[in-house]
Amino acid sequence: MAPDWHALTERSDHRPYPLPDAPWVMTMSWIDLLFAHARVDPDAVARILPDGLEPDLYDGEAWLGVVPFRMENVRPRGVSWLPWVSAFCELNVRTYVRGPDGRP
Repeated sequence: MAPDWHALTERSDHRPYPLPDAPWVMTMSWIDLLFAHARVDPDAVARILPDGLEPDLYDGEAWLGVVPFRMENVRPRGVSWLPWVSAFCELNVRTYVRGPDGRP
């Protein structure tokens, strides 16, 4: 049975910040994620960040994440799902930062 995509886009209780006032323009679902993380030197991370950002530390450590996953239902609002365009695999490599206001 296919997920109820409309119901998923209406839910917001899991978000740490309120939704923007502008209407949403796109939808997507991340499926079969793996979150693999490794500790990295906070000073090494800080050296490569743009001005105004600092590493977001956990227990005094910076973290590098490797996140492979599959995306489904990727589409602009009002456009139907398209085979070979709306579902694909992706790999993210990321670290975690805080902005000038301290917000992650």
